[in-house]
Amino acid sequence: MAKKKYRPYKRRLKFWPVFTIALLFLIQIGVFALIFYKYIGYLQISLTGWILVLAIFSIYMVNKDEDPDIKMSWIILEALFPIFGILLYGFFNLLPGKKKAKESLEARKAISSQYIFQDEEVFKRLGEKNRAQASLSKYLQGWGFPVYQNTDLRYFHQGEDFFESVFEDLEKAQHFIAIEFFVISPGLILDRFYEIFSRKIEEGVKILFLYDGTNNLFLPKKVMDRFERIGVDCRQFLPINAVLTSVHNNRDHRKIIVIDNQVAYTGGVNLADEYANLYNKIGHWVDTGVRLEGEAVSSLTALFFEMWDFREEDDQLGAHLLPLKEEKPGEAFVIPFGEHPHMRDSIGENVYLEIINRSIDYVYITSPYLTITDKMSSALKLAAQRGVDVTLVFPHIGDHKKIPLAVARTYYEELAPYGVKIFEYAPGFVHSKTLVSDDEVAVVGTINMDYRSFYLHYEDGVLVFCPDFALTLRGHIEKLIDQSIYMTQEEYKKTPLHLRVKGRVLRLMAPLM
Repeated sequence: MAKKKYRPYKRRLKFWPVFTIALLFLIQIGVFALIFYKYIGYLQISLTGWILVLAIFSIYMVNKDEDPDIKMSWIILEALFPIFGILLYGFFNLLPGKKKAKESLEARKAISSQYIFQDEEVFKRLGEKNRAQASLSKYLQGWGFPVYQNTDLRYFHQGEDFFESVFEDLEKAQHFIAIEFFVISPGLILDRFYEIFSRKIEEGVKILFLYDGTNNLFLPKKVMDRFERIGVDCRQFLPINAVLTSVHNNRDHRKIIVIDNQVAYTGGVNLADEYANLYNKIGHWVDTGVRLEGEAVSSLTALFFEMWDFREEDDQLGAHLLPLKEEKPGEAFVIPFGEHPHMRDSIGENVYLEIINRSIDYVYITSPYLTITDKMSSALKLAAQRGVDVTLVFPHIGDHKKIPLAVARTYYEELAPYGVKIFEYAPGFVHSKTLVSDDEVAVVGTINMDYRSFYLHYEDGVLVFCPDFALTLRGHIEKLIDQSIYMTQEEYKKTPLHLRVKGRVLRLMAPLM
């Protein structure tokens, strides 16, 4: 019932940016029509000019250090809309918004680097254990993400267990709670957070609540006002409004909870009832998360405050890096990491590629979406050809009017002939973002197998080198596979023709969506 109550608010506001873009497209079409009908005698000159502009733009794009699929999508857009395509490219890539965001994040990272650094003894132990794992760790160190030990890990294979553990730890908070989420929705989960926060505020605990600005498209203001009234410090990350900017396409997709710098959580879950199967949105909802206790929590604390202080000059990180109460010994090597769209590298994609390329026995990946680059596709196909069991698990019931699922299925025919196994979870929706390989290495976080996560969003993940953790994650994915449909060529052809056509058309623009 809560969903129906708030749906009109969502409908009324969310189309303003889309309306603006649509209006620009209509103006473009009008210009073409005017040129064609009024200046038909000069059509040859006009076409020559358009071809010249397209050629110059294509040469510029081909020589850019960027993913080939992204470059091709921009060239296609420019070919279809010669004037508007260049203006849109300039809007998203050349205006100062991205430059300012990059400078701000670099300033925040410089502050974090004063507190977050590599313990060389830990790195040495990892190198002695596994040189390949140490080389991947070295790459992440270069971006400010050290490898830790002395960290206790707990994996959650469903949102219900994740939230119950979170609630228990929130009740134990003594100094501060910091949370960062992409989606917030009224319901039982959010009410439980409110109840706990009300008590903790009275106990003197400081609470920081950061959420992505897309929530103001559908979330009534009164929902967050009640948190602010009890003393919770709330901030929106880049609120959406009708005036488009070049950074509105870059959303905070992270999900982080930090408690007293002692315990931290991340994973696929958002603050909404469907993530704990309290609301049946599209069948059984599969989501995962991980709990960290110990030294590695500091990196997630730093990631949170880099976003919290995004436009600020303050250094709040140092004051919140409280000393550990006790060491949490363990064999696991743990690397929490983050990425943002203004980095030179796509860290999440590179971590996935490195694991896939070094795999020997198997690679299992779960994700709700699939729109991948050519290099990711090539890595998956090559691994399968090398004899690696490459298994991908996606939802069988699609969200967003089945558009992402239609696009994802266009890759099935491309990957399956090379031996990549693709399964769709029949009972509902797989929202988990996980990777596990060779009973040695695993990743749990917020990163989807799509362009938005790899190139456009702010994301986070936890890379773990630990056989026990990997085996636990592997066991969970195998249980999903047992309830899934093996997407053979015959199964794929059961997809309605109109969805197959829609998927292939939309794939042209998938790198920009």
